[in-house]
Amino acid sequence: MVQDKSNSLESGRSQLRSGIASWILVLLGVSFSVEAAEKVAPLSPAGAIETIEVPEGYHLECVASEPMVQEPTSFVFDGNGAMYVCEWLTYMQDEHATDQMEPISRIVKLVDTDGDGKMDKRTVFADKLLLPRAVLPLQDRVLVILTGANSVWSFFDDDDDGVSDRRELSFEGEENTANIEHQSSGLIWNLDNAIYNNHHDFRWKNGELTSINYRPKKMSQWGLSRDDEGRTYSSRNGDPCYNFQFPAAYPKLLDFNEHVPNYLTTHSICSMEDQSSGGYQHDKKIVLYKFSSTCGSTVFRSHLMPEFYGKVVTCENVGRLIRMTDIDWSGGTGITSNTFPGTEFIRSTDPLFRPTWTETGPDGCLYFSDMYRGIIQEKNWFPTEGDHPWVERYKRIKENGMLDVVRHGRIYRLVPDDKTPGPIPSMRDENSEKLVSHLNHVSGWWRDCAQKLIVSRGDRSAVPALLRLLKNTQNVNTVVHALWCLEGLDAFIPEMALDALKSPHSRIRKAGLQLSERYLNEGMLLSDAKRLLNDEDPAVVIQLYLSLGQGKNDETLALRDEVIERYSEHPLIIADIKRIKGERAEKTAMKNASVEVKRGRKLYEGFCITCHGKEGMGVVVDRQWMAPSFVSSVWFKEKDVDSIARILLKGMTGPIYGRDYAEGMMIPLEHSYDDQQMSDIVNYIGDRYHRWPDPIGTEAFTKAREELKDRTNPWTHEELLKIQDGNRDEN
Repeated sequence: MVQDKSNSLESGRSQLRSGIASWILVLLGVSFSVEAAEKVAPLSPAGAIETIEVPEGYHLECVASEPMVQEPTSFVFDGNGAMYVCEWLTYMQDEHATDQMEPISRIVKLVDTDGDGKMDKRTVFADKLLLPRAVLPLQDRVLVILTGANSVWSFFDDDDDGVSDRRELSFEGEENTANIEHQSSGLIWNLDNAIYNNHHDFRWKNGELTSINYRPKKMSQWGLSRDDEGRTYSSRNGDPCYNFQFPAAYPKLLDFNEHVPNYLTTHSICSMEDQSSGGYQHDKKIVLYKFSSTCGSTVFRSHLMPEFYGKVVTCENVGRLIRMTDIDWSGGTGITSNTFPGTEFIRSTDPLFRPTWTETGPDGCLYFSDMYRGIIQEKNWFPTEGDHPWVERYKRIKENGMLDVVRHGRIYRLVPDDKTPGPIPSMRDENSEKLVSHLNHVSGWWRDCAQKLIVSRGDRSAVPALLRLLKNTQNVNTVVHALWCLEGLDAFIPEMALDALKSPHSRIRKAGLQLSERYLNEGMLLSDAKRLLNDEDPAVVIQLYLSLGQGKNDETLALRDEVIERYSEHPLIIADIKRIKGERAEKTAMKNASVEVKRGRKLYEGFCITCHGKEGMGVVVDRQWMAPSFVSSVWFKEKDVDSIARILLKGMTGPIYGRDYAEGMMIPLEHSYDDQQMSDIVNYIGDRYHRWPDPIGTEAFTKAREELKDRTNPWTHEELLKIQDGNRDEN
């Protein structure tokens, strides 16, 4: 039964569940009062479940827990329902992040051998790894991204014993020295047969992985998900669902408001005050009043719970909650709202509840991982000495014993009370013709996995079955998947595109446009595409605009101009044209830039842009500035490289000219970037926003690194002003 969302029932539900949880905690002898500073003891999985509030009509089941799984940061299912889990065994094992970059993490493979919903077989698939970040199982290998580079590795289990026998480099990417919470993430096979990652779009063909697009600006912070139409959904610290207006093949990061008012307001029930950002409700003794650490989202596409189909589910591990998001497309744009106003989809009173990743399971259940630990903040945001308010946080959680809770981990599934989860798949063992039948499945997971295996195998024997399926089905999802399978097997022809463009179903017309782009660029099918100028579905018109934008011939671009003229007031077209103009201006500015500035641009867009913004003005989230403007920065205006070097090396905290910022602290970069990289970033900012005539060298950074090697605290604005005034007096 879908939960009634009226205020009275929500209040009753919250009181009932919270009351039950409180009584059970008393019986267990566990108290989480912050004031009392009592020790926070880890609960058993069964005990922890009693502290977790879920919608009425559903319950949680633990499918794996320590020691079977430890520190689970992400996971994914293969075609036979086995689960590959990334375990970060070095992540913040103490307050000093001791040995965090040692290559001792691993990927474990978990299997449910008897179909009872609990993992009962575990093998270490790959070990001695540096913090594995993303996993994608294909037919004969498992693709993996590790910390430290944007490279992709293939791991092979040749004897099928659950343990990788060898690995090879499938794609050599760029070195990535950013903080471990800001490096590459996501590795998903999308509807258009591209594999999407934060920085690269890949194609898999004949056993080779090729990058078809590189973006320095990351799409998402931790995790990437997709819907039935191939849109990808991103999350970042303060935003659980953004950057999803267009299918993944098209430009991202539009300047566009995607939320209803108050969407970013959180409704935690945990009293532990241990946030870095997001605030603390002291009157209610509740952590967070807005999002602080969202991650691991999925678009839930389950046959078992159709009432939640297409909704976005995102973890918030500082708030100890999981948000479910509705997307309203009725106005031609996607606007988010909280599925459960005034509360959250899932939330817990347990301070150790740290949900990090979500997936739709093959059985139709919603799965999520819980790192179940004390610290959920990387060292750069976890000072242990000095005057920063976060040091008080460290003292609090040290006193209550949370620092000691490491190497735990749980994976849960949400199950409807009145339904039985589906069977375990065996797709990896099935021939391609059998896989085609799964394109009819009502679950998005089954359709996605079948398409991935059909196309990644490159088995053209599936083509006759795909053609029969197209002829005999009226199901929109099935048709769209079948068309993209044919495209992936090089069996898609213009006649198929024409049929799709004339379909009575708008989603098939949209797919037809995207599949027709190579023909449109050759001047084919333009008259058929032009008829969609008047389509009743605004989303089809937007797809027409996007597809025509991929063309290069005069006829295609002329038709695109006609779309722009007719729909000049559409907010997505306005936002995209603004993006195009900005990129052109940036390209012009970079044309004659120095090599230092060009290098700095990549670094800026890979890290700084998240808080300072593309235009350097600072990003505003929920009416609060994330970070100060570089455009108005006195340090950059005066080219005060010494002060800038101090800030980049050791970080900065507190207000600047009386203004507080949402992030609370600029993290130190001394261990993430070398002197050349930091000077490159500064050169880009100086050139881009202040037109510095000449690039600076590394001398100021090298000097400051040596002079400040024993400093452990971030700078305050007042400290820097005093140093600046002292230097002026000396001069």
